[in-house]
Amino acid sequence: MSDLRMPAPAMLDLAARAAEALVRRSEELGRTEAWDGEFRDELVEKLMQDPPERGRAPDEVLEQALADILPPALRLDHPRCFGFVPSCPTWPGVIADFLAAGHNINSCNWLISSGASQLECVVVEWFREWLGYPDTAGGLLTSGGSAASLDALVAAREAAGYPERASVYMSDQSHSAHLRAVKIVGVRPEHARIVPSDDRFRIDMGALASMVAADRAAGLQPIAVCANAGATATGAVDPLEELADLCASEGMWLHVDAAYGGFAVVTERGKRTLRGIERADSVVLDAHKWFFQPYEVGCLMVRDISTLEKPFGIRPDFLQDALWGSGHPNFWDRGLQMSRSARALKIWMSVQTFGMAAFRRAISNGMDLAARAQEYIDESPVLACTSPASLSVVCFRVDPAGQDIADDDLDEINRTVLARLFWEDPAFMSSAMPRGLFSLRLCIVNHNTTWDDVRETLEAAERFGRDALRG
Repeated sequence: MSDLRMPAPAMLDLAARAAEALVRRSEELGRTEAWDGEFRDELVEKLMQDPPERGRAPDEVLEQALADILPPALRLDHPRCFGFVPSCPTWPGVIADFLAAGHNINSCNWLISSGASQLECVVVEWFREWLGYPDTAGGLLTSGGSAASLDALVAAREAAGYPERASVYMSDQSHSAHLRAVKIVGVRPEHARIVPSDDRFRIDMGALASMVAADRAAGLQPIAVCANAGATATGAVDPLEELADLCASEGMWLHVDAAYGGFAVVTERGKRTLRGIERADSVVLDAHKWFFQPYEVGCLMVRDISTLEKPFGIRPDFLQDALWGSGHPNFWDRGLQMSRSARALKIWMSVQTFGMAAFRRAISNGMDLAARAQEYIDESPVLACTSPASLSVVCFRVDPAGQDIADDDLDEINRTVLARLFWEDPAFMSSAMPRGLFSLRLCIVNHNTTWDDVRETLEAAERFGRDALRG
């Protein structure tokens, strides 16, 4: 037997212990705090050791991982984790990753991974139908929205003919991934145009049109607009239909960042909110956010699959044996990755296990709770809304009615409130700066979150706010 192989009974025992630990964690999660970090000095002392020459007992190694490595983290699947964009994976999704890893699949092309490739086609087809894309559309699963946006801007640059003085446009609410992608595809940083947003945190269409016209007059070639379908900070959705009209008339690529908000399209309310997304040239979705999958699984969808295959379909001699799969979908021809995990399995297993009705209810729950949170904030004598509920995000801050408190002082008060929530409350929240106002940001995408979780967190913010005001 190889020195790196375990006997079957030992393999089963280790897997069973790991599964038991994960199920126990899931059952106890709501009774713990959403965040449990550790200072680096403590972790260095526990972990910064030379690799052992002789191996340790597997159960001992597992116990150290469960005790010292995995717990110090933001528990993104905690029902009171409202910071950033959390993730609460389904158990079938977790099992799917375990199975895919055990089968050691490289989902790169048809020759190497026929079954996984076909399953990715199935999942991509689901996404195509949900978005309302035409039959010409297609895409691939990615590590996340950042990689998907990079692939999309490569396609946009290719479609524009690789202009030397290209410019790309995005709102002041856009994700930083777009600025990185612009740099990587070779657009000069100063030609990444930041467009102001309106009073609803949507891209200002008048300002955008003026910037495009001015840049053309200055000798630039506008090639793409990056729109938001659920901005990370505010949940804002840009006017997608108007943007599609403008991009069509100007010959620009319309890229929609729906990494957080895109899966709302499976609900009727979300479909109305995201109307026009079906006209985009490319759309990014992250199933590890509001579709309840474990990391990593994003997606890039394009209206015309050839726009991905033209820039990425490169076939070196050392891959000539893969020609057996020619005429089949080869996902390494659609994006930057050649080595790819079998990401579709977790989505497929989750949907097959629970059905789409359960996913629609779970996504609707996030929107319902955000709307209810805004109602609570609007009725509170202590809190004030700074960004109204959009999809499942709402921003607010301590700002009692009838008290004339300077914005700088309110910023400090709210920083104190956020710090106390962080250290003293089971919940975890992050902050945002809508209109330059330091605000507490509530993002609700966990299928286990209840109104009690939201209400008690808002009550804690009020309580800490009153203390800070008395200060």
